[in-house]
Amino acid sequence: MEAVVTRSLERARDLKPTIDELRRGGVMSLSGIAEALTAKGIPTARGGVAWSAVQVSRVLARIDH
Repeated sequence: MEAVVTRSLERARDLKPTIDELRRGGVMSLSGIAEALTAKGIPTARGGVAWSAVQVSRVLARIDH
């Protein structure tokens, strides 16, 4: 379980610069960030191609800790 938590924190940290860039560009909503990550072709943690607002929310919660 600890390995999963560590991996998810690392993934969130990897995404932080991209999310920060999107926010500086005016994309502030969870759904907007999800759409932008999808458009950039950034895979989700499970290798999916489409991000959801819930997934973005979880990433942001990890970043903010």
